[in-house]
Amino acid sequence: MRPTFLLLVAAVVAIAGCGREPTDPSRTSLAGVWQSFDRDLYIRNIRLVMIEPRPGVVVGQWTADGRTDNQCTPGVPCRDSSIITGRNEVAQVVLELLGAGTFVGERPKRDMLKGIIRSAGQNFHVTFTR
Repeated sequence: MRPTFLLLVAAVVAIAGCGREPTDPSRTSLAGVWQSFDRDLYIRNIRLVMIEPRPGVVVGQWTADGRTDNQCTPGVPCRDSSIITGRNEVAQVVLELLGAGTFVGERPKRDMLKGIIRSAGQNFHVTFTR
């Protein structure tokens, strides 16, 4: 074989091995307002307002109808809210919704998050859109 061909093959193999790690920060931001009409234990209509102060670092606030402790007075609308901290990585999104559970999922489309919220030992399937 010719030396230039071998050099070209070696370069292609080296470049192919340089992909991003699954835990690297994502190049797309989650900043904005996201909403899910799915239920997580005692809350529903969950809204996330998030920013990314640094690539891959997510902070914000969640609000929802209902209360995570199920202490709403019957017949009287109530809401709950708290902070969000998390990571936006190449392979997954992990968000701690303080008081409501941990969201672990993926971003199959630019304006969609799909995964589960782990709350009180249970998994609740949720989809957020922006």
